[in-house]
Amino acid sequence: MLASSRASSSTGPGSPSSTLIIPRRAEDWEPWKSVIRDLYITQNVILKDVMAIMEEKHNLRATPKMYKNQLARWRFFKYAIKPRPRGKAEREAAAAEAAAAGDDMSLVTSSSRSPSQSTDGLISPLFHESRQTRSVQIGLTAVRDFLNRLIRVDPTAKQDMVVVGYQDPCFRFFTASMELFGQGENNEGGLFLRRAFIQIESLVSNMTVKGFSDVCFTIPHLLIECDRLDILAVYLRYLSELALRANNQPVREVAASLTDLLDDADAMIRFVMTLTKANSDTIAAHTDAKSLERTRKWAYNQYVACQRTSMRGTTAGEGRHNHRMLRVESQSVYWAQHVVMASPESDALAELWMRRAFPDDFAPRTEALLAMVRDLGAKGLLPPPYDRMMECLYIGWLSDYYETVEDWPKVFEWVRRGLDVSAGEQYQVWSIHIEGLMRKHGSSAEADELRSRRLSHEFLEEVRQQVENMTLSLDGK
Repeated sequence: MLASSRASSSTGPGSPSSTLIIPRRAEDWEPWKSVIRDLYITQNVILKDVMAIMEEKHNLRATPKMYKNQLARWRFFKYAIKPRPRGKAEREAAAAEAAAAGDDMSLVTSSSRSPSQSTDGLISPLFHESRQTRSVQIGLTAVRDFLNRLIRVDPTAKQDMVVVGYQDPCFRFFTASMELFGQGENNEGGLFLRRAFIQIESLVSNMTVKGFSDVCFTIPHLLIECDRLDILAVYLRYLSELALRANNQPVREVAASLTDLLDDADAMIRFVMTLTKANSDTIAAHTDAKSLERTRKWAYNQYVACQRTSMRGTTAGEGRHNHRMLRVESQSVYWAQHVVMASPESDALAELWMRRAFPDDFAPRTEALLAMVRDLGAKGLLPPPYDRMMECLYIGWLSDYYETVEDWPKVFEWVRRGLDVSAGEQYQVWSIHIEGLMRKHGSSAEADELRSRRLSHEFLEEVRQQVENMTLSLDGK
């Protein structure tokens, strides 16, 4: 028999009583406040496990909603919130403090911290207290709970997910769509967008670390960057419905948190960057899973890429060369370095490329690696598809370098080479990107020729057929 809430006032932690206690009022929770704080905050135990421990050892039973409400009352958040300054003097003092700290309105913790120096999953996003605060905290907690549950329960999750992730084209479909919309090619853009939505279904139904990251962080970040909040609103509704059908509560909670911020794009993009940091720190905290090392690197690089490619909050002229291919390739770069090349020189250049910190000798050093890849491929020591993948990766680095230093003939030279060895959605994304640059800095006639080749490319017809033959599961519902 369940005791009434009054029993909680006389039965505290460690009570030998076997009677289950249901706390129905805020004061009913007080005897267990320190115990719950120790489990949830100090020991970093996920909510589901806290509930199980409290019921088994302390006879306290409550629903997840009851726990979340009480944790919010106690302000027991795994992610600390900076209160909004109230008065004018307080606001000015806070602004001066942020400026002195070099605050970029994204994270209190230093973005230069390496994965091995992570904060064990605890970060401090600069979100002021508001009606949206609780929703933001729920989204951040959902990221951590999903990853912890997946890594602890699913043995395959402790394998490096980046290998699988490289082959998933979902983000590139969204990228191609946004680039096409930006160039006014709305029919083709809509085609790729519908194909991207179809791809989302398979990600949600078989969620991995990489898939979770794509649907919750990188795709929303891309849509915000492109100022397509209209598409983002539809995407979040669709994602929430898919997550409901797949019984994936963390994805639903992240989608709901982002939806609550739709009227404030700047706050939303800060939130997405904070989510990628939470993702990186949570994976890094699993030091017992040595096989996750490359996934830790990938997650950290993804956070850096999202922060580096954000177009909001930058000064005039800053970030103009941070095109979205950076984030596409960052998802595979460390897998390529450690597994395929195992080259310290390649690792060093990867770090420079990720941060756009190009030294004067970056191009010849990258060309030397490219020559080595081709030599290994010719000798059969680097079999397909790894030879082509590495060629595309190094060619991408070279085109990014020359784009950054604004050597446009070199940019066009290397991207032409990249188009010769690329295929599928990568070919489409590269071609679309370079067509826009050619119209600004090169030959419009050559840009038209590239566009004609792209439109007649067999992959575009494949996408068209896929869209015609596949129906979104939520159509008509």
